[in-house]
Amino acid sequence: MRKIMCLLGLVFLVSVSASAQDHLDVFAGYSYVHTSPGVTFNSFNANGGVASAALHFTSWGSLVAEVGGVHASKINGTDVDATAETYLFGPKISFFSHSKFTPFAQALFGVAHSNAAFNGTATNFNGFAMSPGAGLDWNVTRHFGLRLAQVDYLLTRIPTSTNQVNWNNFRYSAGVVFRF
Repeated sequence: MRKIMCLLGLVFLVSVSASAQDHLDVFAGYSYVHTSPGVTFNSFNANGGVASAALHFTSWGSLVAEVGGVHASKINGTDVDATAETYLFGPKISFFSHSKFTPFAQALFGVAHSNAAFNGTATNFNGFAMSPGAGLDWNVTRHFGLRLAQVDYLLTRIPTSTNQVNWNNFRYSAGVVFRF
């Protein structure tokens, strides 16, 4: 959570310095993740937040930096203290960017970090993550909008002692968008 707050502060500072331009979107919101880890665990849900900054190079193309974090308190019916964070970067394509509604598609790549504690055992991992997805922003005013939906396939690749395991996740996010 501390990392997310530091990133939000950094995004705020960057947005203030870029306020003379109209080329930066800052998004912050809620995130729901449904995790399907495969044979190791049953599917479970996690809740948290996500923040991103999109720097526009054209009216339709931008580069996105995104940080997300979720927490799960129950896996396989067992009480746990599990968190996962993603740090992703990549391109975003926006359609009809000057209309009331702006649909978009993006493909983000980066790393995932997770730690979990249950039954007296703690585990940590760092692995590859990617998140192709699409969404819809409602442009309430020129500088303020609502992200009605951002739907992503979130792949996290977890290293084990013998190989790598892919976790296939569904992520839904919604929140506010500030444009500078």
